[in-house]
Amino acid sequence: MDPTLRVLRLLTGSILLASNSLTSAGTWSDHFSQNVLGSDWQGDRDFFSIVDAALQGVSAAPIAPVPLRRVEVGKDWTDYTIQCRIDVVEPNVLVCTKGALVLRDNGSEGYVFALHVATKTIEVYRLSNQEMLLSKDAPLQLQQWYLVRAELQGATMTFFVDDQLIGTVTDDRSLSGAAGVAVQDAMEVLFDDFTVTGQNIPGNGLELSLGQKVTLSWSSSLTNSILKVTSELSPTTAWSTVTNTPASVGDQLAVTLDPAPGNRFFILVPKSP
Repeated sequence: MDPTLRVLRLLTGSILLASNSLTSAGTWSDHFSQNVLGSDWQGDRDFFSIVDAALQGVSAAPIAPVPLRRVEVGKDWTDYTIQCRIDVVEPNVLVCTKGALVLRDNGSEGYVFALHVATKTIEVYRLSNQEMLLSKDAPLQLQQWYLVRAELQGATMTFFVDDQLIGTVTDDRSLSGAAGVAVQDAMEVLFDDFTVTGQNIPGNGLELSLGQKVTLSWSSSLTNSILKVTSELSPTTAWSTVTNTPASVGDQLAVTLDPAPGNRFFILVPKSP
């Protein structure tokens, strides 16, 4: 994903003095535009890596069964909308080949929303024992991107692929937990544009307040991130680190800057390992 889609453009002049605001609070997202998987992602990290601005997952073995490998973010997340683009590129033994979202994983229970390319079915099943809760035939293909989305509200979970309703499941075995992506029986599955939005989701993007000064803030949980700035966007853009020390304001870190002529573009990126 082009990193320009992840920046905030700050315009001086009348817009700056109008004290308008833009916020991304309540949304956690990753477009995998960095070279290294962010530290927020936990789980089977050895089986996932960033390749050409997408997250690549691998779960392969000479014979079945092949384990479900997953990486997840968050903890005790409850009601939210989660979506991600998924491309199952290359199978392993083409028995359980799938790319999937993981929902409400609390350590003992959770849900898997999977594109099961091997059987050409879209499935929802329990993480603990693979009990099937929803299955629908679909003409799934290798090497094709699909937009996968789930809307979770209490015990009701509604599922979509490419904005087409797949079905609804009502189940209260797990009402909160981590969210993430998973791969099984595949040499390569790609994920991109992972987004979770909900009332109790801590935003990991920049928040912008415009007034006599420019204030940018982000969640204080993002301690491994740095703010960078540039005056123009191009394939060869050089980003400079903002040297102002962030101040702690409640559960946010904030940097306040003086207005400057021209355009400025800001991006929040993980620190280099």
